[in-house]
Amino acid sequence: MRWLSLADGRDEFEEWVREEQARVVRLDTPLAGKVASLISGSDALRGAELAAILQIDHLFHKRFDECSSGERQLVRIAHALADSSEAIVLIEPFRHLDRFRVEHLTMLLSRLTGLGVRIAYTDRAREHTPSDPFHVNPTMNQPQLFVTDVSYRHPLQASYAVEHVSYEANQAGLTICIGTNGSGKSTLLELIAKSVRPLYGKVKWGERPVYLPAEQEYGPFPHAANRRVAQLQAVFDSEASLFLLDEPSVGLTEQERSQFERALTEKAMTAHVLCATHDEQLIQAADRILCLSNGTIVFDGDLDEYRKRSALWSHTSSS
Repeated sequence: MRWLSLADGRDEFEEWVREEQARVVRLDTPLAGKVASLISGSDALRGAELAAILQIDHLFHKRFDECSSGERQLVRIAHALADSSEAIVLIEPFRHLDRFRVEHLTMLLSRLTGLGVRIAYTDRAREHTPSDPFHVNPTMNQPQLFVTDVSYRHPLQASYAVEHVSYEANQAGLTICIGTNGSGKSTLLELIAKSVRPLYGKVKWGERPVYLPAEQEYGPFPHAANRRVAQLQAVFDSEASLFLLDEPSVGLTEQERSQFERALTEKAMTAHVLCATHDEQLIQAADRILCLSNGTIVFDGDLDEYRKRSALWSHTSSS
């Protein structure tokens, strides 16, 4: 399994594709339909095995558009791997995945490599490129957010994506919302942004929040050369008092992530920022941790208390 850098042009990338006659798979294209048909359409056995290794067999009865960003990423990967190619390049396969899904995907790709499939991938987070600092405009208004006993489930789904969630914010600060893929983080941000309406409960804010979704094809600057950086700069230019950021650091290089973390911390001094992420560096910068599991809040408190209570944090922070 080989990482292909794009930092110094596409020579290495294009040479490997040409020599290996590899199929290049972009993982940002929209899919439609039931997950089961997307994965198991041509070979039910291969689809079932891919789903088992990626731990997404529980998604079979869902529609693609009902999945979280991380779940969609895994479905796209399984859909791509269902085609038995001898050589393949995956474009940014680890985007949106929590730590454990990254481990499972790495295991799957290594297993396929051992079976003779030649696999390469790109990962912009590993690139080392110069990065300009973000400019941050301060916020003057006091944030006001009240989320009261909110529940939501997707149409025709038996289980709730978010269930009996309450959250309140009336001062500046950085809240990091964590949880595994499919835990309800993105749905909660959509409910607060009022992109979707709760089935039960209420959402009330003092002024409209700035909402940046996880999928980069949505939101401002859809055609910018470095779309995510342009989107984030637009966020920091805003003087709004409430910000909802879904996996904002995904796709940034190490240098861009460092500049983003500095700017995010500065913005959170005057505005309330609710940020859903798997980025452990951002977790360490949090004033408040909100942890979701199966759509419900299992922890809401400060970072020190989370560190004391979390067995996973003690493991990941020492590795």
